[in-house]
Amino acid sequence: MKKCFLFLAAIVTGMSLSAQEEHAVRVPSGYQGFLEQGPGFRVFDDMKSSVSFSTTHGFYFNSNTYIGIGCALEGGNGFFAMPFYTALKYNFTYRTKVTPTVQLRLGSYLANTTGAYGDLAVGLRFGSARDFAINIMLAGSFLSNYEEDEEGIWNSETKRYDQVTKEVQPTTISLRIGIEW
Repeated sequence: MKKCFLFLAAIVTGMSLSAQEEHAVRVPSGYQGFLEQGPGFRVFDDMKSSVSFSTTHGFYFNSNTYIGIGCALEGGNGFFAMPFYTALKYNFTYRTKVTPTVQLRLGSYLANTTGAYGDLAVGLRFGSARDFAINIMLAGSFLSNYEEDEEGIWNSETKRYDQVTKEVQPTTISLRIGIEW
């Protein structure tokens, strides 16, 4: 009988603790802003390092789905770009403090030229009882390739420098850490 009572007490305590944890996290709604920063590596350019900083502002249309617009700065090792995008973010649950999340950004970027921009990120959202969360995400950013002029090569036949162009491939993978308010 004593074992049965202890077993029932453990079940009731576990249910009350899980119910408290469900309500200890603020359910996202309305306006939310994001600031994210992280190091990255350019995949097709000898894994040169880069860094990105972004801000996104928008609204949660329900407790799981967020739509916003934003801009970012990405650069490093002779490369600099400024993407402008629309973001769609989905949190798989909002009742626990830690929840998986996925984010898709689509837009364009400005550098020495303009091009297409796409970003897919997966990670974890660490929510709180207040209007605040921390996000850690692994992201792949696609920036369309472009050509850039390099220093010319001396041509001894024509006695002048020949113009040389190289293709820049700025697609990166990165680990981003951000805050949500």
